[in-house]
Amino acid sequence: MSDALVLENLTLAYGETVAVPDLSLRVGRGELVTLLGPSGCGKSTTMRAIAGLLSPRAGRIVIDGQDVTHRPPSRRNVGLVFQSYALFPHLSVYENVAFGLRLRRTPDLAARVAAGLRTVGLEAFADRRPAALSGGQQQRVALARSLVMAPDVLLLDEPLSNLDARLRLEMRTELQRVQRETGVTMIFVTHDQAEALALSDRIVVMRAGQVEQIGTPEEIYKAPVSGFVADFVGFEIILPAPDGTGARAWRPSAVVLGSGPYQGHIRGVSFAGARRDYVLDSALGPIKADAPAEAPVLAPGTELAFALPESRAVLLARVD
Repeated sequence: MSDALVLENLTLAYGETVAVPDLSLRVGRGELVTLLGPSGCGKSTTMRAIAGLLSPRAGRIVIDGQDVTHRPPSRRNVGLVFQSYALFPHLSVYENVAFGLRLRRTPDLAARVAAGLRTVGLEAFADRRPAALSGGQQQRVALARSLVMAPDVLLLDEPLSNLDARLRLEMRTELQRVQRETGVTMIFVTHDQAEALALSDRIVVMRAGQVEQIGTPEEIYKAPVSGFVADFVGFEIILPAPDGTGARAWRPSAVVLGSGPYQGHIRGVSFAGARRDYVLDSALGPIKADAPAEAPVLAPGTELAFALPESRAVLLARVD
């Protein structure tokens, strides 16, 4: 697989503050790669540099085999879908999608706009204004507007964060379909691990401007390399290994309540649909556990035994 995007030893800064100290990454043509991490980890800063909105202090950005490090955004064939949609409220859906093509004076504009609207399932909404659309439909317009430009790389900056839970799920499915049908290379930026796991070919977990781990969704989910990654993908119980090297981590669903070698005191309980979430105080520290909603409810203040099965633990090379 040839590379659609190469970042080589990229250093990104705002004034004297270095946000990304030394980032290298290769993205294959047709891949959907997610930059995942908490606020301030450098993922959006990296995306801005790829788009040409931030000049690197050092390093190179190569798109489709061409060094674009010092090119302005207008000379990079990159699409950008914003969290806020960034649609023109006075223009119809058709004209919003056509906007970039008109600037380029594209001869087959009508055919490309029609194809773009068809790709996102909005052919029947071409004459509507953005205000007459749902949030999910507006996001589809923004997606179509970028796709019709046939970008070498499509950047998506937290594009689902303004949508409610049901629309987020629908748009995840839509993005997967569009990426599969068009073959466009996508860089998806999010702090939501569920989105990253559901959408990505590979995930780049970032922390303080550096890459903490790169892997497939299954690798990240099942074999985190550090306490930071483990905690980020749901291993909420992290304890030092008995031999003092590394640590062990468990998900709340792995905790056995009602029997085992440890004693705990239930501090809190909350209903979460198909399960109940518990927080226990124990000699090991706070322990998060969950149980099926149909199981007997354990009230706050209850003293009980619990176990952390070694068979359900993941070994971590480091905790920091």
